[in-house]
Amino acid sequence: FREGQMEAIITYLGGKDTFVSMKTGGGKTLCYALSAICFEGLTIVFSPLKALMDDQKVRAYLFIQYYILYLQISIQEKIFEEIACGLIKILFVTPEKLASNEGFCRFITQLYEQRKVHFVIDEAHC
Repeated sequence: FREGQMEAIITYLGGKDTFVSMKTGGGKTLCYALSAICFEGLTIVFSPLKALMDDQKVRAYLFIQYYILYLQISIQEKIFEEIACGLIKILFVTPEKLASNEGFCRFITQLYEQRKVHFVIDEAHC
């Protein structure tokens, strides 16, 4: 592990809000990807740009099943079903998708009430 990664993972899995500041390429993705594997629920990663999400999914695919929710609404129900079954561990979302999709908001509220969702803000300006 690089400096700060193990501490971040342990703190996050301990249920504490965790702020991780690392330079680009410093290993932030590993911190939340490993945490997502150990967590029984879903980890939602808010990322500001589709291109950045594409870059993160390339790094995360080695570990887990993921989905990027900027796709068509027509596959949204399939994504929700897979999340409910525990098949998807990480969901990449833009802040705009959260703000504009009432069905998604209701779905994550239900997960939150069951304590089955963690949130990651990948870029501080999100």
